[in-house]
Amino acid sequence: MNAEAMTIETISGIDIEKVQAQASGGAQENNKMGRRFVLAYVGAWAFVYDRVIGLYHGTCKVINTAEKRGEAMEAAVSKRIDRFERRADHQMKTIQEQFSGSTQRITHKLSGASETMEGRLEEQIERVLINLGIPTRERLERLNQEIDRLNTKLDEELARQHSAGA
Repeated sequence: MNAEAMTIETISGIDIEKVQAQASGGAQENNKMGRRFVLAYVGAWAFVYDRVIGLYHGTCKVINTAEKRGEAMEAAVSKRIDRFERRADHQMKTIQEQFSGSTQRITHKLSGASETMEGRLEEQIERVLINLGIPTRERLERLNQEIDRLNTKLDEELARQHSAGA
């Protein structure tokens, strides 16, 4: 096909207006298809964008709900811990009071038992000393008092004799 061979005369059997209309219609159809493709492409990205935004907002909502639930759980746990601490303090005070009362009673009983044991021990030692013929402390104190009384009497007698002989 040579460019020189084609002339207007050779194409004379073709209706140019019809061809232009068909070409124009095909171009419009191609434009419509291209536009539809571009719109579908943009729409797909918009759909993805909307889904991402929805997912983000859904995630934020879940996080906020979880945070509120966590705050509620923290308050409930804190309340239970406070109640447990109050009960533990009360029970500890009760135990301390019981222990304190028991300690005082035991101390009093031990003190009484100690005095009783000391008395019994002294009595037994006194019996052993009497059986061995050794004087007891009371007996020795009485003997010392008697010796002091006799020494005083002796000193008085010597002083009188000394003054009579002088």
